[in-house]
Amino acid sequence: MAGFNPLQFFDEVKRETRKVVWPSATETRTATILVSIMIAISSLFLFTVDQVISWLLKLVLGV
Repeated sequence: MAGFNPLQFFDEVKRETRKVVWPSATETRTATILVSIMIAISSLFLFTVDQVISWLLKLVLGV
């Protein structure tokens, strides 16, 4: 098994990092807005489902 060379490892990490295509500010902003919208929609959906299940349980159990 070959030995581990930390300097070579960090050099390779540095080279690979240069190959990464980083998103632009516009792409980042758009993705953030879309994720926020999806979180809001998901939250509303889960809240509605929770309320319906709660109502059904109260109806069935007579509480």
